[in-house]
Amino acid sequence: MRRVSFLLLCVLVVVAYLSACASAKQDRLEVEGGEPIRYQCEGGERIVARYYSLSDKSLHFVKVTMPDGQEYTLPNVLSASGARYTDDHLWVWWTKGESAFAETRDQSGEWHAAYEGCQQIQ
Repeated sequence: MRRVSFLLLCVLVVVAYLSACASAKQDRLEVEGGEPIRYQCEGGERIVARYYSLSDKSLHFVKVTMPDGQEYTLPNVLSASGARYTDDHLWVWWTKGESAFAETRDQSGEWHAAYEGCQQIQ
């Protein structure tokens, strides 16, 4: 009887474990998107942006590759018009339709345009 009870307990633990694993797998978030979009800015600089979102749409973000090759991951934040992505420290990437621009902070902490008049290109 003790062996049967122990065996039954083991089976229940395994079933509970497998159920938890299956449930966790269903709740797993995935990253969607990421196709590169190329922009050419007024000064001839080129920027590549890859837009992503989590599968539950709780977070949208962009990976922006600047002309110097540096890449920044910026979360989407509230904006009145268009889409604004920023780390609120060094970079802001604004888009509206097929145009965009980037701002960065100077030594005094003020935001200023780094790349303006950026338009999507093929």
